[in-house]
Amino acid sequence: MSFTKKNTLLLFQLIALLANAQFHPQVGIAGNNAIHKDSSIIKSWAASCKINRGYQDITNTSLGLTNTGDSSLVIGAADGSGVVSLGDGGEAILTFNSPIINGPGVDFCVFENAFLPGFLELATVSVSSDGINYFTFPPTSNTPTLTQVGPFDAVLDASKLNNLAGKYIANYGTPFDLQELAGNLQLNINAITHVKIKDVVGCLSCNNKTLDKNNQVINDPFTTPFASGGFDLDAIGVINQQPVNIVEFEKLNANIQFSQTHSTLIVKNLNQTPVQIELLNSIGLCVKRTFIEPSHEIKIEGLCAGLYFADFFYRSVKFSRKVIIY
Repeated sequence: MSFTKKNTLLLFQLIALLANAQFHPQVGIAGNNAIHKDSSIIKSWAASCKINRGYQDITNTSLGLTNTGDSSLVIGAADGSGVVSLGDGGEAILTFNSPIINGPGVDFCVFENAFLPGFLELATVSVSSDGINYFTFPPTSNTPTLTQVGPFDAVLDASKLNNLAGKYIANYGTPFDLQELAGNLQLNINAITHVKIKDVVGCLSCNNKTLDKNNQVINDPFTTPFASGGFDLDAIGVINQQPVNIVEFEKLNANIQFSQTHSTLIVKNLNQTPVQIELLNSIGLCVKRTFIEPSHEIKIEGLCAGLYFADFFYRSVKFSRKVIIY
C-alpha cells in the first residue's frame, strides 16, 4: 500500500494530535483522574496557609495586588466558592497537622474554582519536608502557543496539561503523586510538611512568563487585571499522611530533655505544652505524678534505690524513659 501526500499529511496530523493530548482529560470524560471534594480517600485538609499576593497585571503593576479572599478560606475542606486569588505569580504555602507521605497512588490534591471546563487558571505545585528547600512537580503544557489565551477564553484542554493545579473544574481536585519526586536528597517524600502553590503567569511575551519542563511557555488566561486575578486556590486535600499519633510521639520525644542528679529528676519541656509525667517503680506502681511546663524538677530523695520508669503523656501519646535511683 502506498501513501499519497494526503495520507501522509493525515498521518502527521494524527501523530501531532496524539502527542498533544496525552494526559488525563477533563471531568466528565472517561479516563480523568479528578478527585471530588467529598471523596472518601481524602483524609484531611490543610491546617494553615501563608499568602504572598501577586499583581493583578504583572505588565501594569500600577493596578496593585489582587485582594480577593484571605488565607482562612483555604484552610479545611474545599467548597468551590471560598477562595483566595493569588494574582500573577503569587503563591500560597500551606502546612498540615500531620505530614503528607508517599503512599499508594496519589498523595494529595489541589482544588481551584474553575466554572467552565475550558476556562482554567493554572498553578505549579512544589513540596518541602523542611520548609526551606522546595521541589516542583515537573509541569507539562501542550497548549498551542501561537495565540495568547485571552482573559475570557475557555479554550484550555485538560488532556494537554500535566502536573498543573487547576486543570479540573470546581469541586474536583488535581492529584499529585510524591513518587515523581523520589531521589531528591533534600526531600523526604514520607514527611512533606509544606506545599507551595504558585500562579502560572501565562503570558506568551512577558519576561515573567512561566515555562514548563520542556521550556515551553504555559499558555493560560492573560491578562486578568482584576482583584480576583490569577489562580484561585480553594483547598488542598490530603490522601496519604503520617498517623497523627506517630507525629506527636516524635515531636514529644524530641522536645523532652531529661537528666538526673542524686536527689532530683530534671525535665525540660521544649514544646512548652503541658505534659503529664508519672514515675513508676519496678512493679508498675506510680510513686510520683505531676505536669511539666516548660521545665520541672521532681524530687526523688526518699525513694528506694532501684529501677524506675518515667512515663510521659501528651494527648494520646506516651513514651517512657528508664530511671535508676541509687
